[in-house]
Amino acid sequence: MAIIKCPECGHQVSEMAPTCPNCGVQIAGKVTVCPDCGQVYFRDLSLCPGCHRPTNVASTNPTSATQNVVRPRSVVNPNLNRNSSVSSETEGTPQVSGVSENSEPKKSYTTYIVAFIIALLICGVGYYYYNDSRHQDEQQAYELAMQSSDPMVIQQYLNEYKDMNPEHRDALQERLAMLQQGDEDWTNAVVSGSRDQLEQYIKSHPDSPHKQEALNKIDSMDYALASKDKSVDALNKYLQMHPDGSFADEIKTLLESIKSTEVQPEDVQMIKGLFKRFFQSVNSRNEDGMLATVADRLSSFLGRSGAGKSDVSSFLSKIYKSDVTNMNWHILDDYKIEKKPTDDGESEYTVQFTAEQNINRTDASQPTFNRYQISATVSSDGKISGFNMKHLK
Repeated sequence: MAIIKCPECGHQVSEMAPTCPNCGVQIAGKVTVCPDCGQVYFRDLSLCPGCHRPTNVASTNPTSATQNVVRPRSVVNPNLNRNSSVSSETEGTPQVSGVSENSEPKKSYTTYIVAFIIALLICGVGYYYYNDSRHQDEQQAYELAMQSSDPMVIQQYLNEYKDMNPEHRDALQERLAMLQQGDEDWTNAVVSGSRDQLEQYIKSHPDSPHKQEALNKIDSMDYALASKDKSVDALNKYLQMHPDGSFADEIKTLLESIKSTEVQPEDVQMIKGLFKRFFQSVNSRNEDGMLATVADRLSSFLGRSGAGKSDVSSFLSKIYKSDVTNMNWHILDDYKIEKKPTDDGESEYTVQFTAEQNINRTDASQPTFNRYQISATVSSDGKISGFNMKHLK
């Protein structure tokens, strides 16, 4: 009688036992042992599940002569029987060929080794991704710190990434030192209250967070000077330096107010040119040229209120008498010009100057020279809107 492993559950059992004490499957007469590989399996299988030797081939193994009783197929599970082996019931009993008592421990060692290798791989992959993520975080933090003008942002990087890229740390330490120097320069420039030092600070630190504040301080200083001077030149200078300055609108309003009452060089040039054309047209008896210099309606012309262009035309015929062969008007450069704003937001000019009249005539009894004081008004569109003469002795 030999001890075998139950082909159903693997429990050691006598080959003559009616059933397996562990799982209850029938044993006696139901199992056989493969003479080639030693596999214990149910007799109703046509092939050995271990080496696929046909079951019905004559066996030289004594255990193959066991009772030939067919076991119901409902309890057959050949997949569990392929590694079964026959063991001896007592010490000294011959063991069935091909069976190893140490096969299952070897499988356990292999499993442990494979599991250990897999664990190492998982740890390696995890460490790789962690390290890669750490480097990506460091790169992003570095780029943010390099773009920042806040020393606290840079210091935070230096504290958090002490063992990372040394080139990044060197670059940020240099930038931190530059920002700290910039803060010191800014304090000195503010304390000095000097426009020149503020400009020098902006030049030395073009990316400073205090740049706009420095520009605002310079803007305020220039505004104070311009508004105190209140000259057209000073106001225009402010607008040239600060076209979009905080006080640009206020300066423009002040400039317009001054321009509405203060005669500007361009005003003088316009008025002199206007009366020069008027008298040149009189000298040449050019009626059209003379009329082009006057408004359609004049407040007064040679004492006539509400005069029109027809009154201006008649002026030529009155002064060019029949004995006059030539006439020349000469304007003395003694202009007195005043300027005042009008209700429509424009300006009107009051003008006084002296003009001399030289006449060539055939009647020697008539005067050949006259001097007049001209009093006139000029509209904002550059036309004579009033004209009167006073004879000077």
